[in-house]
Amino acid sequence: MRVLVTGASGFIGSHVAASLGEHGHRVVASGRDWSRLAATSAGAAAIPADLVTDDLSVLVKGCEAIVHCAAMASPWGPRDAFWRQNVVATERLLAAADASGSVRRFVHISSPSIYFRWRDQIDVAEEFVPPSRWITDYAETKWVAETRVVAHRGLGPVILRPRAVFGPRDTAIVPRLVAIARRGWFPLPAGGRAWTDVTYVDNVVDSVRLALKAPRDVEGAAFNITNGEPVQVHDLLSRLFGAIGVRTRYVRIPRFVARCGATAVEGLARARRAAAEPRVTSYGIGLLGYSQTLTIAAARQRLGYTPRISLDEGLHRYATWWRTT
Repeated sequence: MRVLVTGASGFIGSHVAASLGEHGHRVVASGRDWSRLAATSAGAAAIPADLVTDDLSVLVKGCEAIVHCAAMASPWGPRDAFWRQNVVATERLLAAADASGSVRRFVHISSPSIYFRWRDQIDVAEEFVPPSRWITDYAETKWVAETRVVAHRGLGPVILRPRAVFGPRDTAIVPRLVAIARRGWFPLPAGGRAWTDVTYVDNVVDSVRLALKAPRDVEGAAFNITNGEPVQVHDLLSRLFGAIGVRTRYVRIPRFVARCGATAVEGLARARRAAAEPRVTSYGIGLLGYSQTLTIAAARQRLGYTPRISLDEGLHRYATWWRTT
């Protein structure tokens, strides 16, 4: 089928576009960064576009499906920017898809950040009630975007919530961790005993292909996507840093102390009206200090999803890529 992939100049989107092309789909790859789009979209029809301001009819023309990967993903930034990039952009894309008359499946890449609470959570399922107070504007706007997508039932919407995606060309998770580790020491809230889930990018791509061909009874449903291998934070970091050759000293810190420190750092950044993300954020401390694992039972049963690349294999592949960049 002819498939539009938004955010194809980014991490997940570039992998999705490449894989769909390799599996015989006719891909329209869209993104704001033309140089990166051209470099990662070989074999696809590459069309640079800003989903917030540009005419989107040319993107969706003749497309039978859309995989919406584009988003502003960060624990830090101005609220209006998150709203434009994650909500307004999604609304405009949905409107263009409706007007095209050809789109029959809309796969939306969302985020399990919506589940975050200041407490340990094990085997979190997809059922969700929004909190009274969101931890980040990113999490809130990703949830609002989900509600917009699900409302367009005529587009056959499917929501995927991949957890902590890593792999070649990752610009979010591992680089942030390495930046902290290279100071010579790494703070471990709760001693690194919290349990977490991660997802190798090829497994996310597999879930996208399954969602594109899934039966109509999945329309409107959301699915957690992970490697299905919960791991403690200390173990994960040790394996990651060992694989890529980064040495650091772990410092165990009580969760309360870590939260207070992050809050102070964020407060100072706001007082200075700093545009750059602080080295430590409350959300980052929360991810490292509180357990959050997801059940992928629904994805297994309804999409036929099985994680193909194990955590160890994913770390090996990532390390191989890391050493060549």
